[in-house]
Amino acid sequence: MHKRMLWLALVLMAAVALLVPAAFATDDTTIQNKAWFEQRLTQKKAFVDEAVKNGRMTTEQGETWKQHFEQMQQFHTQNGYLCPGSGNGNCGMGKGLGNGNGKCKANN
Repeated sequence: MHKRMLWLALVLMAAVALLVPAAFATDDTTIQNKAWFEQRLTQKKAFVDEAVKNGRMTTEQGETWKQHFEQMQQFHTQNGYLCPGSGNGNCGMGKGLGNGNGKCKANN
């Protein structure tokens, strides 16, 4: 009986040790992803403003890009801030789709 209680206690402690850090890491990652996204969005808006100012982009093109950025911000606000730079996530390293270390799963 004592051995069963000891095993049960050890299993519960192991489960808590594995689950608690993962729960706290999720919030930190979300905050980091949101901060990264907002920083990147600010940089893109500044680039568009500079391009319009220098004549590399028309005012209408600049406004179209800014509307797109606002739509992306709304999307991520509603759906979460995905991992920055995640790519397609299922291909090997290298140029294009699957020309690196392995075939792309989508092209099998």
